[in-house]
Amino acid sequence: MDASWSLILDLAISLGTAVILGVLCEKVGISSVVGYLIAGVAVGPGALGLVKSGEAVRAIAEIGVALLLFTIGLEFSFQRLRRMGGRVLLGATLAVCATVTVGMIVAIAAGLSWQASLGLGMVVSLSSTAMVLRILKDRNDLDAKHGRTALAVLLVQDVAVVPLVLGMTFLSSGDGNILADLGLTLTRALALVSGLFAFAVFVVPRLLDARLVARNRELPILLAITSCVGATFVAHVIGISPALGAFAAGLMLAETRFADQMRADVLPLRTLFLTVFFVSVGLLADVGWIADNILLVLGVSMLVIIAKSAITFFMVRPFVPGIIECLATGIAVSQIGEFSFVLATIGVEGGLFSDSLFQLIVSTSLITFLATPFLTAHALPIARFVAIKLVPTKKLAQAERSSRNVSLADHVIVIGFGEAGQVAAEVVAHAELDVLVIDISPALVQMARTRGYHVLLGDATQSEILEHAGLHAADSVILAIPDPNASRIIISQCKVMAPDVPIVARVRYHVTCAELTVLGADILIDEELRVGQHLGESMLEHRAMRQPLTDELHILR
Repeated sequence: MDASWSLILDLAISLGTAVILGVLCEKVGISSVVGYLIAGVAVGPGALGLVKSGEAVRAIAEIGVALLLFTIGLEFSFQRLRRMGGRVLLGATLAVCATVTVGMIVAIAAGLSWQASLGLGMVVSLSSTAMVLRILKDRNDLDAKHGRTALAVLLVQDVAVVPLVLGMTFLSSGDGNILADLGLTLTRALALVSGLFAFAVFVVPRLLDARLVARNRELPILLAITSCVGATFVAHVIGISPALGAFAAGLMLAETRFADQMRADVLPLRTLFLTVFFVSVGLLADVGWIADNILLVLGVSMLVIIAKSAITFFMVRPFVPGIIECLATGIAVSQIGEFSFVLATIGVEGGLFSDSLFQLIVSTSLITFLATPFLTAHALPIARFVAIKLVPTKKLAQAERSSRNVSLADHVIVIGFGEAGQVAAEVVAHAELDVLVIDISPALVQMARTRGYHVLLGDATQSEILEHAGLHAADSVILAIPDPNASRIIISQCKVMAPDVPIVARVRYHVTCAELTVLGADILIDEELRVGQHLGESMLEHRAMRQPLTDELHILR
């Protein structure tokens, strides 16, 4: 059979098996990702051998990694990274650096060269953005404290991929001139990124405009896929990781004005990319090798999970309140991730890693991947159990009370710290009442903290956030957000949890007043009626004064 058709057959077999096992896993309450991994192991050369060709396995693995990393890059946002806050990002950066260092020290102690040890530390330092975010989203845990901190760690790791890939390429480049090799690698990467940046800034806006996209929704997705494939090929030609080229293409397109449209259009394909990637991980696993070295694989996998959990905990703890939440963050990101396969592949192809070490990396990744759906979904209960066993009761209770603000009583909760929330909080504070501000924006929370208010970073539609804010002991709630859908949810949650706590709510549209009243809001500030009333009164005031209107802007305060 022709090689191209053989690859298509291998893909069909792999994806078909993934569908069957994914459905079976979902039916028994297990994440479908586990089914995809098992499917790859089952049909691969190490088990049933339905996909026999080593070249086909490598090709599927490269395709899966490149396509997946393109979608991750397309969904990456530097603005979201900045909103995480400097302290959390510093903790996440320290976690990555510490994991590389500890991994290198352990590998040197095991007898590896410093180059291979450093490369192994790089491989272990990265977690699975795709898998962890999917599980957190499915469980609505992204707005929980450990979910937000885990997201910060994953975003920092995504940024770190570029220097890590360049570093791995440099370590695997042989024994030539060090400075020359490093300079050549950096020059090639800079040339690729510069070309992609120029394409995104100068070419994309001229190729697409709003009216053209409105007429033909296919164009953005075609442009996105073409950019991904083109960047992958160019990266391969110039001698750097093809997956890095795909990731860089996604990053550049994420900053264009058509990024939201591209994300929406590529989203259905992300399922395909995700499935191909996880199947490819299973295809690379050698069941016979794992069976012969089962104790080593399980021991290293356990060591990786425990070490990464502990390192992440200690690095983010000084910057994130709450022992349990920090420990849950470490547990959620304790696996070896998809970017690690890019690094490991560069290492084995460059002779930095032996075949047996590469197989150990693949096997360990497979085990940690299989454990991730359970560990990430139950990160908080596991963290709570571990904390109770290891941390003195008094210290743990004090830390949790401090992080959750449960010591407040008779305070006013201000939800939303925009312009309206800021004024409301100031008025309440002047009445010598304690104010606790809840907002999802780290920048606004930091502003509230500098003004002396108690703060809680989180989504107030989540009952856990309201509980942490001490809703039961609150004097009242001021709802200062303009979003009517979020207001409905928050009012309902508050009345279920603390029906006697009065709610004063901002209402953007008059038509929603009746519904919010039924849900339990005690006082409604109707913006449309208030604005209309002030408009009429201002006109009558000017008319009574018989003063001509001027170009000067009069702002009613």
